[in-house]
Amino acid sequence: MSSENIVHPSEIESQLTTIWDSLQGKGKTRASLFNLIIYSNLNTRTDYLYEISQKLIEKFPSRIIFITVDDKAPSETLKTSVSVISSESENSETACDFINILLSKDSEERAPFLILPHLLTDLPIYLLWADDPSKNDPTGQKLEKLATRVIFDSESTDHLGDFASALLKHKDNSGSDIADLNWARIEGWRTLLAETFNSKEKLSDLSTLSQMKIFYNCTENNFFCHTKIQALYLQTWIATQMNWEFTKSKKHEENTHFYYKNAGKEVELILVPTNKKNVAPGRLISIEITTEKKDTFQIKRKEDQPHVIDVEYSTPNFCQLPFQFIFDRYESGQTLVKEIFHKGTSNHYLKMLNTLSKFEDRDLL
Repeated sequence: MSSENIVHPSEIESQLTTIWDSLQGKGKTRASLFNLIIYSNLNTRTDYLYEISQKLIEKFPSRIIFITVDDKAPSETLKTSVSVISSESENSETACDFINILLSKDSEERAPFLILPHLLTDLPIYLLWADDPSKNDPTGQKLEKLATRVIFDSESTDHLGDFASALLKHKDNSGSDIADLNWARIEGWRTLLAETFNSKEKLSDLSTLSQMKIFYNCTENNFFCHTKIQALYLQTWIATQMNWEFTKSKKHEENTHFYYKNAGKEVELILVPTNKKNVAPGRLISIEITTEKKDTFQIKRKEDQPHVIDVEYSTPNFCQLPFQFIFDRYESGQTLVKEIFHKGTSNHYLKMLNTLSKFEDRDLL
């Protein structure tokens, strides 16, 4: 990354040109596949957002406009700076423009006007809205109207039901495609389940399950504290796709139990927190499924290779040879890459949000 140059907003483009002129002959090529706006209040996750923006350009160069609102900054604060960032890979020849805008709370309404001159024409515009969209935020609403695709992060909310309702409204009001980083983080598990139950016989087993346990990593860090969300997403997605009817939820010790009706029979889905040091916070660890016939599916990460998933199926009479499913190795920033390059808005995601929006807070705590 080049040194950060603090400039007047009117000098952003000229200063970037000056930086690039200084890089002539140093083997760096200016490149941008799209515009990425990152919009967030200044908080403990700001460093994480910087980190994923760095990881993003390692695979896909883009012009990044990073807007931070600091509610503790002096009135009428407006600070703009520019730099050039490049991949940390020694073999990379590409580098990207990075425009950083810091605003006080009373100045944040200026953000859309500040960035408009710096959006590269004829390129898609992606907005990573890193704060809770269920809270009134006129600036965020204006920014999303500029975007081709708006990516949210449910980690930002303390009320998942309100978050789900807000996203459905954003989809209707903005007309933009929407996405969610936590939805992307369970993509591998959704694909795994779809491939495991890809025959009529196996789908029949799933439709007659009596209990499912979903184990997730409850270890927190400075960037992730809502570690149950991915497990909630997976169980809600399964129930929605299977057309089960939610009846109640309850807490028993540390576990959360969800109960559904399936053709007059009760289905129990249990979310079980566990601690894993070699897996990112909130990530799913394993799934245990038991059917009415006492058939079982054990789907779990390998202890020494957590990106490798073992799938075991057994009945009271025989055990099938296990098979393995390989996930992408976890790397900060790659979830954002996946969500940027998905097309449209997932209908499965919208259906899941609709179900979640009907839950009460006590169901999701």
